[in-house]
Amino acid sequence: HTRLRTVTGVQTCALPISSGAKANAANRYGVTPLALACTSGNQALVELLLQAGADANSSLPGGETALMTAARTGRPGPVQALLAKGADVNAKEHKGQTALMWAAAEGNFEVVEALLAAGADFETPLPSGFTPLFFAVREGRSKVVFRLLAAGAEVNDILRSDRRASANPP
Repeated sequence: HTRLRTVTGVQTCALPISSGAKANAANRYGVTPLALACTSGNQALVELLLQAGADANSSLPGGETALMTAARTGRPGPVQALLAKGADVNAKEHKGQTALMWAAAEGNFEVVEALLAAGADFETPLPSGFTPLFFAVREGRSKVVFRLLAAGAEVNDILRSDRRASANPP
C-alpha cells in the first residue's frame, strides 16, 4: 500500500517563500497570496505570509483590504493576525465600506468582537446612511445587532441618506 502524503497550503507556500519568492507578489488581476489566504480563512497561511513580509494593509484593485476579506469570511484567526501586524481596522474600500460593515452583514460575531476590540468605528455611516448596525439589522443578524448596541450603537438611529452622494433615487 502506498501512502499519499497530504501537502497543506502552508507547506506549498512555505517552499517558494523560503526560496526568496515575494510575499506581496500579485497576479495580473492584482490578487496577492494574502488575499487568497484570507478568502479561504487559513490562519496559518495568513500568518506565514505576514511573517514573510506580506503587507497587512494590501488591497485589491477595488479597495477591498485583506482585513475586509477575512472579516467577510468569518474566521477570527486571520483577522487577529492581520490586526496584530498593523492592518487598518477602519480602512474603507471604494464605496466606503469597512471590515466591520462586512462582518456585521455576514453575521460573523467573533470577527465583530475582534474588530470592535481593535477600535473599529461603528458609527460613521456610508453616504447611503448605512452603518454596521443597519447592515446587521437588514440581514437579520440579531447576535451582531445586540453586540453593536452593547458597544454603543444607537438603537433609535435613523437611516439618513446623503442624496447628493447617491446615484439612486430618494
